[in-house]
Amino acid sequence: MKLTSYVVKHDTGFAPNPYYGFLTLATCKPKIRQSANIGDILVGTGSARGVGNNKIIYVGVVSEVLSTIDYSIDPRFEAKKPSNQDEKAKRGDNIYYWQDGQWQQIKNISHGKGEIYDDLQPNRILVCEKFWYLGNQAKMIPEEFLEIVKIGPGHKNTIDETLINDFMKWIGQFPRGVMGEPSSLSFCSSDKIPACAGMTAVEATPFSDGLKSSLK
Repeated sequence: MKLTSYVVKHDTGFAPNPYYGFLTLATCKPKIRQSANIGDILVGTGSARGVGNNKIIYVGVVSEVLSTIDYSIDPRFEAKKPSNQDEKAKRGDNIYYWQDGQWQQIKNISHGKGEIYDDLQPNRILVCEKFWYLGNQAKMIPEEFLEIVKIGPGHKNTIDETLINDFMKWIGQFPRGVMGEPSSLSFCSSDKIPACAGMTAVEATPFSDGLKSSLK
């Protein structure tokens, strides 16, 4: 068991996506998705330009690791496919599926062509059935747990079981599930506007062919 922490630069409800009964990390953070295992703990903390440093955005315990294709066809996560139904639906992270020899990207407001490689490269979707999502209600991390916090980009792994267990006891005092709203809902940079505006078909390439083979 390990605890992995990182700064959630853009807390939009997309990565992670805390809605419809599961917290999922299906995009972004490829190195974290590549190395995480069932039972590991994910901790997303705030940024100086967001809710503030040393604050908890979310905590999730990894309960499943799925392939991109399995995630796209699993009925439990159908609601996480983006739509214009409401604000939650707009931020769905179930945005990729394989069809006619190509990866397809569902129309969404969060990711475009520039993120396709990092999103698909690990071919691993992290699912957390047990989670705490605080968002704009982020709580300050007590001083005794600050050593788990990653400062700046990248991520930090903690394997001290006593420290991890004590941290989980602390977060366990809060109700599970969604406690707050995403703290930065309006992020969609100018270089993503064209991709955010429509569906993109990813051409079949040696990379996507290899990924397809690994999914079988």
